[in-house]
Amino acid sequence: MRLREAMLSSTLQQNTTVLVYFATGVVIAHLLTPREAGSYTVAIAAIGVVTGLKESAIGSYVVSAPELDDDLLKTAYGLTLTIATCLMLLFIGLSGPLADFYRDPALGETLRIVAIAQLGPAFAFPATMRLMRAMRFGALLVVGITAAISQSLISITLAALGYGAAALAWGYFAAALITALATFAFRPDAIRLRPMLRGTRRLLAFASWTSAALFVGCTATSAPELLIGRALGLADAALFARAQNLVSFVRNGLVLGLARPLLPSLGDRAGKGISLAPIYRRLVETITGLAWPVYAVLAIWSEPLVRAIYGAAWTTAGTLMLPVAVAHALTLAVAPQYDILVVKRRQQLLFTSEAAICVFTIVAVAIGLTLGLGAAVWSLVLSSIFFVICYFSAIKSAIGVLPGLLFGAWGRSLAVTLVTMPVPLAFRHLIPDRPVEIILGFIASSMVSGLIWVAAVFLVRHELSLHLGGLRQSLLFPSRLGTFPRSWPQPHQTERG
Repeated sequence: MRLREAMLSSTLQQNTTVLVYFATGVVIAHLLTPREAGSYTVAIAAIGVVTGLKESAIGSYVVSAPELDDDLLKTAYGLTLTIATCLMLLFIGLSGPLADFYRDPALGETLRIVAIAQLGPAFAFPATMRLMRAMRFGALLVVGITAAISQSLISITLAALGYGAAALAWGYFAAALITALATFAFRPDAIRLRPMLRGTRRLLAFASWTSAALFVGCTATSAPELLIGRALGLADAALFARAQNLVSFVRNGLVLGLARPLLPSLGDRAGKGISLAPIYRRLVETITGLAWPVYAVLAIWSEPLVRAIYGAAWTTAGTLMLPVAVAHALTLAVAPQYDILVVKRRQQLLFTSEAAICVFTIVAVAIGLTLGLGAAVWSLVLSSIFFVICYFSAIKSAIGVLPGLLFGAWGRSLAVTLVTMPVPLAFRHLIPDRPVEIILGFIASSMVSGLIWVAAVFLVRHELSLHLGGLRQSLLFPSRLGTFPRSWPQPHQTERG
């Protein structure tokens, strides 16, 4: 599968999954109180501190390796299962103390269910790796959507029956189990692989630093919810998590879908000695050009939209979405930083950056909490600025990307973002403050802003105009486009071969 086709399949999976979870969240918000949802929020945040260790670091090595043999895959499988089992036992043991710490018995049960679920993806590790290396993102699309729908149906059913936070946990467990079964269904040959721990040195040399980086990165991500839950209560943690999740739809739907196929492709380029600086600049411009306008529109409509869809009990989540959206948008200014540093085998630099960001985030949120929930969330904007500074320096060191190229990419993405904002601002302040009008106004303003965005992309010769032009040529007017060659932007002078 070509990279563009793989990115399309991956993006389709992410967006479909996002829509399923969004619909589920709307239903769950009317079945559970913020306090009940807070138990699940804190459980996921707690296990999220280290859940990435079970496969992400090792999986990154396997996916980006120039050659993959069965011995390497078996060793990676053995390490993944070992780590997942240790983490499961750790969190089962911690479930009681954490429930006491947060003074919430439901948290203990929820955490135990979520902990056991970590074994599902670990068992499916070899099949997943083979699908990713083969760029079979169409198969992964089916797996992801099936798991998401199953999780949603089970969570909603159990929540309606009065299971509280455990309903969300059992839905999570079902999704993990179905993910494993569906993945093996696409690669049944992976079932014959037996995990082993022989020859782990080459994996550990890479995975030790990368795992440490993932650990501190996950800690930085989970710290706000854990700190808010302890300092202000589980209800406030759930409100913040709702705002975080709604804003994360942009990253999950657009960015992760585009980025998932990048690791094997970038690894192949690096193995051939091709410079990664030009493609990194193009990726940054593509990601920011897509995501920043969406963040802007979402931030403008956040408070009335949350109130209209989720109800008055979740209104605070809407007010928190503005700083969360700004924080998320800033971090994308250097994406995909992780993939670049992994491919260049700069694990120590990755760890150093993540460690510095983690410490800064925890300190900033802790100080913000002394002033209240709003100040704590706005402190994440400062953390994101620090994030950009750290990774800007790291990427420049790793691949020698010219600052001027990134500044130009940011400038073009900022330009197409700014021109999309007046329409939703006008709609936001002119329409009646009633649920139906709010939703219709959001949809209408988004559509108009989308048309303006397309025009702006071509006007400023944004990187996305290449993709939109190609799409228009192949799908709409293939016979006419050849007469308008000047509408396609040319490569930047510094990137021409």
